[in-house]
Amino acid sequence: MTLTLNSLLAALAGLAAVGGLVMAVAGGIGWEPSQTVRRRSHLERKLRSLVVKDARTPSSWWARGQARLAGAALAGLGVWLFTGWLMGCLITLAVVLGLPWLLNTSGSGTAQIDKLEAIEEWVRRMSDIHTVGVSLEATIQRSLETVPTAIRDQVRLLVSRQQAGWVPQVAYRAFADALNDAMVDEVAALLILHVEDRGSGLSKALRELAEALQHEVLARREVEADRQKPRTNDRWVTIFCLAIFGITAFSGTYVEPYNTFTGHLVLAFVAIAFVLVKIWMRRMAVLEPAPRFLSPADRAGGQTAEEAP
Repeated sequence: MTLTLNSLLAALAGLAAVGGLVMAVAGGIGWEPSQTVRRRSHLERKLRSLVVKDARTPSSWWARGQARLAGAALAGLGVWLFTGWLMGCLITLAVVLGLPWLLNTSGSGTAQIDKLEAIEEWVRRMSDIHTVGVSLEATIQRSLETVPTAIRDQVRLLVSRQQAGWVPQVAYRAFADALNDAMVDEVAALLILHVEDRGSGLSKALRELAEALQHEVLARREVEADRQKPRTNDRWVTIFCLAIFGITAFSGTYVEPYNTFTGHLVLAFVAIAFVLVKIWMRRMAVLEPAPRFLSPADRAGGQTAEEAP
């Protein structure tokens, strides 16, 4: 039996029809995905680590550049040997190398939200630690024992700067610069105000600020969840386009026009246009962060972090 382009397209259309029928039946009976969090099995986590670059598994096979480069070279060489299509070889090489970027449509918003949530937890813990007779500096040092992992390095650096004799206002501003968020500026501003006016009520102010941070985290997570829907659609469109490219690359006579010099130029233009569209779609999904009011640009004439001891 000879594998032709028509048979491949027919098989793909059949799978799409079956999938559409399954979705229609599921919609008719009112089925919806479970909202409970399912714990992945050990085997599933291992398989996922092969293709997903997860921050919690930095040593995963797919996250290693050398392994990805070797896989790209083998895939490109295979396409070239089986099809004799030089441009197909180069595009396959680029696709395999850039596959994590093509499929990973999540931006940096989730990481920033996680840091903000860690700030909220840290501020709430400081409000519990701070009591009458305990200085703010001692409170921050004691909070280092239970600080969330997402901001542990920044808080540890803040404690080190305090112990090194930095001016408190400069140390807090540098802490805000490291996290680079408008809500963190509010935390730093509260700490700076307390340094300048050692009044009572810091614990209450920290608790109220933690409540505000909690509401901000919830609002950002809702926005991020809404943005995840078009990102998922973008990922499926990318997978579909790559699948069509893979099918047509082995279709024989269908891609013969691309073996010419003009065909190579046309195919290169299409590939570059595809990447530019991906970049454009990602930029559309990026929201501009709220402007900071403790940014370094607003410190003209004041002492900066570089001037601190």
